[in-house]
Amino acid sequence: MVVLRPYNDGDEVQIVKLFNEVFKHNRTVDYWHWQFLESPYGKATMALGDADGKIIGQCTLLPSKIQVGDSEILGGQSIDAMVHRDFRRCGYYENLAFMSYDIGTESGIKFRYGFPSQAALQGILEKLGGSLVSDVPLYMDVYRLDRLVSYFLKSKVVSKILSAPVKFLIWLFKGKKIKSKRKYEFKEVKNFGSEFDEFWDRVKSNYPTMTSRESSFLNWRVANHPTIEYKTFAAYYDGRLRGYIVLKDEEKMVRGKYPLKIGSVVDIIGEDEDTYIGLYERAKDHFKSIDVDFVLSWILDGMYYGDTLKKLGFIKTKSRIPFAVKNLTLDSSIDEYIFNEENWYLMPIEADTY
Repeated sequence: MVVLRPYNDGDEVQIVKLFNEVFKHNRTVDYWHWQFLESPYGKATMALGDADGKIIGQCTLLPSKIQVGDSEILGGQSIDAMVHRDFRRCGYYENLAFMSYDIGTESGIKFRYGFPSQAALQGILEKLGGSLVSDVPLYMDVYRLDRLVSYFLKSKVVSKILSAPVKFLIWLFKGKKIKSKRKYEFKEVKNFGSEFDEFWDRVKSNYPTMTSRESSFLNWRVANHPTIEYKTFAAYYDGRLRGYIVLKDEEKMVRGKYPLKIGSVVDIIGEDEDTYIGLYERAKDHFKSIDVDFVLSWILDGMYYGDTLKKLGFIKTKSRIPFAVKNLTLDSSIDEYIFNEENWYLMPIEADTY
């Protein structure tokens, strides 16, 4: 018999075991503790399927403080929804999801959001009452086109010859590059102090809807991440913090055999356009120093300073990441903010996969 119930202390051992079986990962209990229990906005709400003492399903909402207009409210990000293969197509996923919504609203969460796979998106829209806000476009800035071509041609000389006209076309498509006008002082950040709270208070009114970038959030999400070592640079001008950029690099295999080094702009916040330009110039120096092949970033349509990132060299790819939202309350005043793509400022720091 399957019983749906909230999380109890000690359930994490079975939850992690189910996660690793469903998603073919090797997650540890320590990682789970960091992700689900240590957020500065409280532990995640979890609805579990218990089959005679065995966890067979889960739906969660990870609380995040969201800037919505002039207010701050709690949103809940849906992550790690899963059901054991022997219990699928029995309605457990939908029932667990609705139970997680009930638990979440009791703890103050106003809306649910997430980045579902294409396979899960249809169920969210049709069965759970969610709405698709955006197919977040993935943008790319190409650094080493010749290396990518050489993997397929197995000749460095020929690859450089063939990649040259393509590089010219990319340069032509990108148009004239823009450059920062100020001379910033850049510092690498290992820990986010109170000056980041002061900076967030200065700039948050520029972003109608976004996750709060308080120091507590940045320390939990970036500085204290248990498995990823991010690179963060802060920009200073006239002795004052003007913005920061969080970077990630990783090696991935293309077609299972061609290794590529990929960079990602995980987060970037600046007080004005020139700060964005200066931050990416610093990021580009870093990425070139570690020899990445290309850099990825999210740029939503209408996103604050999104056009600036495009001018810096990012071109749109065919890849998309669905972003879906559901209001869990009867308060319709937040709808204009959470359902409007142009109000959102989304970066990969939002997603647990980065």
